[in-house]
Amino acid sequence: MQINNSPNFETKSSYNIRVQTKDAGGQVFEKELTIAVNNLDIPTRLTKVADDVFNIISDATKATLQVTFTESSSVLVNELGLYTVDDATGKINGISPGAAGYAQAALERSLVVFSSLANLPNGFSANDVSRLLQLDSSANLRFYLVKNSSTQSVLAGITPITDVLFSNSSTLKITDLGNNAFSLAYKDGSVSTGDFQSLVVKIQPTNDLLPLGTALQGSSQAEVIDLRGITQQVKAEFVVNREAAFNNFVGFYKVADENGGIDVNGQILRPGEAGYIQAAIRARVPGIDLTVNNQGTASFTGFLQPGSIFAPFIIVDGQPNAILDSNPNNDPAVYFPFLGANSDKTDHVRLLGNNIFGFEDLAGGGDKDFNDMVVRVNLTAIR
Repeated sequence: MQINNSPNFETKSSYNIRVQTKDAGGQVFEKELTIAVNNLDIPTRLTKVADDVFNIISDATKATLQVTFTESSSVLVNELGLYTVDDATGKINGISPGAAGYAQAALERSLVVFSSLANLPNGFSANDVSRLLQLDSSANLRFYLVKNSSTQSVLAGITPITDVLFSNSSTLKITDLGNNAFSLAYKDGSVSTGDFQSLVVKIQPTNDLLPLGTALQGSSQAEVIDLRGITQQVKAEFVVNREAAFNNFVGFYKVADENGGIDVNGQILRPGEAGYIQAAIRARVPGIDLTVNNQGTASFTGFLQPGSIFAPFIIVDGQPNAILDSNPNNDPAVYFPFLGANSDKTDHVRLLGNNIFGFEDLAGGGDKDFNDMVVRVNLTAIR
């Protein structure tokens, strides 16, 4: 049998072929046959191709990595991230690990996995924390840890780049767990035990779909809910926890783009421009008014319109009406994921997992515990 063109078993479920036979007497017989094709679902695979470089591959153009929290003994709120490298040596555009410019190049192509809280509010369990990240199939990956700060703070020049712990034998212990799974155990120097328990996570490939709303999460200043491409109204179920003296208020507002712009009568108002805070509060989603008693747990249900991005904000010890009244002298502080919108230009929102946000309510970063308000969101498209 001869095939003129290579068959595509990914897109076609059957092929028609014509078989012709000819006997010694010259008699010819032809028959058309239909051959059914079953496309095998090849699971995504994760392998360690060098000391601290991983490769993830699937039979599609994208591959999904699952990162699950295991334990943490650190007194710091560290942020875990990953970045792609060009080969098994870890090079980026020809720059080798440890060489000048490598750290900056790595962070500029990084994805945030999540931050790990050191002091959990009552009712919030770190065992619930996991992240799914979509990557290009065949991507090579390395991981890093930002000590008590965030990637966006480093890129903004607020946190020194020396606070980024890249993989080496003194900061990271990797264990092969079998079945395409690995344990990453970090030591950040905040405890004197010497053990690699500052943050321990499990990484493994998965064929699961990304949770609704998480497409932008992991990018810089992208602690947001992305419902672009969704056509149905979305039900949002919130669980709120608090470890703070202030009676804070958390809400969500619609933004026009990934940079936090707000559409005001056809004009885009950017973070940091005059009137941005008031415009954000006016653009907030009605009915999503998230408050809770200290060390308490509260649940809320709201609805988000499809096709848009929604960003969270925290009003410190206040309510929206204090921002929108005619007295500017009683305005409480309001903080956003976008550093330019914050009066102190400091990070006040961290990503703690898929659709999980942690807030810091004190100016200048305060105690950097990001547990003052913790908001978990479960999103469901209404059919």
